[in-house]
Amino acid sequence: MNKAKKLSSKILLLTIMLGVFSLSGFFFNATPIQATATPSDIPTPTLLVAASSTVTASPDQARVSMAVVSYDSNLSQAQESNNSNTQKLIAAIKNTGISDDNIKTINYSVYPQYNYRDTDSTPEIIGYQVRNEILLVVNKIAELGYILDTAVKAGANNINYINFEKANTEAEQNRALAQAVQRAHSKAVAIAAAAGMSLGNIVSINEGGVTTYMPRNQVSFAEKDLQGLGSSVPINPGDLEITASISIMYELK
Repeated sequence: MNKAKKLSSKILLLTIMLGVFSLSGFFFNATPIQATATPSDIPTPTLLVAASSTVTASPDQARVSMAVVSYDSNLSQAQESNNSNTQKLIAAIKNTGISDDNIKTINYSVYPQYNYRDTDSTPEIIGYQVRNEILLVVNKIAELGYILDTAVKAGANNINYINFEKANTEAEQNRALAQAVQRAHSKAVAIAAAAGMSLGNIVSINEGGVTTYMPRNQVSFAEKDLQGLGSSVPINPGDLEITASISIMYELK
């Protein structure tokens, strides 16, 4: 009986040992399982393109800088003369239909006039120049010649510059932006096709800004040029240039 039990125990022990050796062989010889990348793990290719567009617009107003310049050997007399002539000028300009909001004094200055002939001594003050500069906004360019003529006859003896602009360029800005988007899309289509791909969804759109280039053909008249200025002054304001830039990022597929 005891011999049978011992034999059974030995058989059980032998069976367990064989099982352990079999399992260890399985783990040592097993092929490692490798992770397989799924399509969602692969980055989506993208394309970034930039484009700009320029549209033109006709100006509808002008900014005119003019001045009353007075000279006198006496400072008080020069200032009094200048103040009187400036008041006459402003009154005349208002009579042309320009409102107070569109008439501003932008500079008032006094310059001593020196005698530099005698280089061996300190320059001598021989008089004074008083200058009062006025800025006008003219909303009707067709009347600009008439307004200049009126201003000169009323006492303006220096026309510093005339700049042309458009009061509201929102429509032109939007048109330039829309055209820039269209150009960016056309560029993206061409690039994607050349690479054997096509456009997917838009990832982002960024506005690079909108700039307005004013005509720089400034018109200026010194005092000696103002005789007979009149309403026949040839003024060609030219066009404004409004440029918009854009950048768009697309997915590629």
